[in-house]
Amino acid sequence: MCDTLFKKIGEDAIFLKNSDRAANEPNLVVYYPKRKAKGECKCTYISVVDKDSLAILLYKPSWIWGAEMGINEKGVTIGNEAVWTKVKGKKTERLLGMDLLRLGLERGETAKDALHIIISLLEEYGQGGNAGYDHPFYYDNSYLITDGKETYVLETAGKKWAWKKVESQANISNRLSITDNYDGSSEKGNFLKKNFEPIYSFFSGSKQRKESGACGLNNIKEFSLSDAFSALRIHYNDADDDTLFSKGSVKSVCMHAGGIGDHTTGSMAVFYVSGKPYVWVTGSSTPCLSVFKPVSFGKTQAPVFADEKDSFAYFLQREKVNRAIYAKLIDAKAHRESIKKLETTFIEEFKTYIKNDGKNYYNFCIECAKEEQKLYDSYLSQVNLLEQGEGNLPPYWQKKNQKLGKNVFAKNWREK
Repeated sequence: MCDTLFKKIGEDAIFLKNSDRAANEPNLVVYYPKRKAKGECKCTYISVVDKDSLAILLYKPSWIWGAEMGINEKGVTIGNEAVWTKVKGKKTERLLGMDLLRLGLERGETAKDALHIIISLLEEYGQGGNAGYDHPFYYDNSYLITDGKETYVLETAGKKWAWKKVESQANISNRLSITDNYDGSSEKGNFLKKNFEPIYSFFSGSKQRKESGACGLNNIKEFSLSDAFSALRIHYNDADDDTLFSKGSVKSVCMHAGGIGDHTTGSMAVFYVSGKPYVWVTGSSTPCLSVFKPVSFGKTQAPVFADEKDSFAYFLQREKVNRAIYAKLIDAKAHRESIKKLETTFIEEFKTYIKNDGKNYYNFCIECAKEEQKLYDSYLSQVNLLEQGEGNLPPYWQKKNQKLGKNVFAKNWREK
């Protein structure tokens, strides 16, 4: 379960996405250089005919070939959402929606290219197979695809699809939204009415999250990074920390697990300034407790890695800090104040680099990562206390903590 948001502001644009997945599931930030085709491309479950790949930066679940979100060297960015439909056969292993996303990024030089590449692969290979980390989970997918110039929403149901071009802003969540107002479709009539599955769509909290996401976009009055990050930190009805950490909130854009629903395990923002994309990621779960940091595309420096195991270690350190916060070994309010201070500094310095056309931008990204790392290193003693069984960790998180970090690359959910 996830939320993806997009807004055009003058000639610039903002792409935002939270990846909501199983509470223990690492989401890794990994860079893959361009490569030549080698006959077949092995995805999560099946292989497809391979083609030359563009360089890509992915935000991906540890055990899946594909990704929840990412950007390629041409500036094409895609985010996907689970959607529930009436179509049968989802358990048959085909391409996962996340595989389709990665293939779209590897091959699409524009947003329109990526849109039609995903549609073509969907029609040829279909979608299906378990997408759950530690429990079976089957669904279809929707996508928000942009290159900063053109933006599209694509929704699917099995091999069926409908897409709509976005003019100013849009956000998608875990429910179909395209009716008969599409710009392209595999079938005539009302796409939502024909394919919508009401029960899972209701219990996913997607209606409330989609409404909250739209409000978050409306609150971005100008090209503001802080307002953009705030849109990914929205909590439904302003839920307090005791509720969020113990009971969870499936209706929140910043989703907290607590029994029903998933957890926001990674967050990404792409800011298109004069056509050039600038990427910011958390590299960690729980955006209301995480620091957004700028990264330089093509460089493998924290929080972006070339090796998935290194990215996992980075994620795990931050996840342990989050759980020490849930256990009240670290004060949540003080931690958020530290985050705000860091991000405010990063954003002000970012404005300077933009004015200078990004000169020395890579060094700026390195310094931001170092400053954030100092914050997390300062919590070592509290994390040690948590690992010794200290603190007041809520029952849900006590159970999760017993399996945190185990067999995270295993494909079979039973091993986790």
